[in-house]
Amino acid sequence: MSNGDLGSIVVKLEAATNIRNISGFYSELLTALSGSKPVTLDLAEEPEVDLSFVQLVESARLHAGAHGKALTLAQPASGPLLGVLGRAGFIENASPEDAQFWLHKGSVQ
Repeated sequence: MSNGDLGSIVVKLEAATNIRNISGFYSELLTALSGSKPVTLDLAEEPEVDLSFVQLVESARLHAGAHGKALTLAQPASGPLLGVLGRAGFIENASPEDAQFWLHKGSVQ
């Protein structure tokens, strides 16, 4: 975890984050969200993730929104993450907010 250029907290994702090691990422994300600064998730270039990662990030988005905090991805989902999102049904019929968050497409109104 580090401070970003725009005063945000940056949480870097390791190359592989899955059900076997998600607790470390959970702890780091929870700590970042407990502060007052926006949180940015910086994903590895080709992150190896499973559905536990997507579920945790979706839960963190809900938590952040409910507490007036900002949570963003530094870059749009790609590679294996994009595959997991597709298989889990997050891409097809994505809301504008979901498309903006995961894919950086469109604008949230």
